[in-house]
Amino acid sequence: MKEKILIAEDEKELGKAIKAILQYSDYDVTVTTNGQEALDKTLNDSFDAIIMDIMMPVMDGITALKEMRKNGVNTPIILLTAKAQVDDKVEGLDSGANDYLTKPFNKKELLARIRAVTRINNSNKEKFKVGNIMFDKENSKISSETSEFNLNNKECEIMEMLIKNQERNISYNEIVKRVWKTEEMEESSVNMYMSYLQDKFQALNANIEINKENGYVLEMKKI
Repeated sequence: MKEKILIAEDEKELGKAIKAILQYSDYDVTVTTNGQEALDKTLNDSFDAIIMDIMMPVMDGITALKEMRKNGVNTPIILLTAKAQVDDKVEGLDSGANDYLTKPFNKKELLARIRAVTRINNSNKEKFKVGNIMFDKENSKISSETSEFNLNNKECEIMEMLIKNQERNISYNEIVKRVWKTEEMEESSVNMYMSYLQDKFQALNANIEINKENGYVLEMKKI
């Protein structure tokens, strides 16, 4: 399966050039022209890497980056900067960017940076440990020392969201938008999938649970 790359670049000719380079290197490429479009894309689809210019209309790259991280998007992000944008580079890295490239750049360097961030991301994203439960994303399983359960696609996506956002409550609307790719769905359907996961946690004698008092958050069981 081709790796998916999102480009956010308002200079249309540069965007086309980067797209051509990546497509020639067998990547699946999506192009957006401002930060808001890029943010919307990441909230509705998944990518292996994002290449994002800092200076863009509607929403600049730094703001888009911060919003992505705030919404649990952990995709590696490479910022495109001008030579004079030293402060923006620092702010971008502090806000969660993985790397940056200064314009103009060499296509070999661009491809090398993409390979580097996706390699690191792929090595870290397959298994997650929370409490006494291991989540194997690649094989769609959760397990404890005593047993394991397979997860269906929706359970797997919900589990990943819960694990990556353990510090905050995730709203019903956010889950529907990210997992079901829509904005309209009965809340009872979301609760049904949460119950499926809770039942599996109980069967695994897990020391974690899903708190549904104010949105949804994965937390340690209270003793």
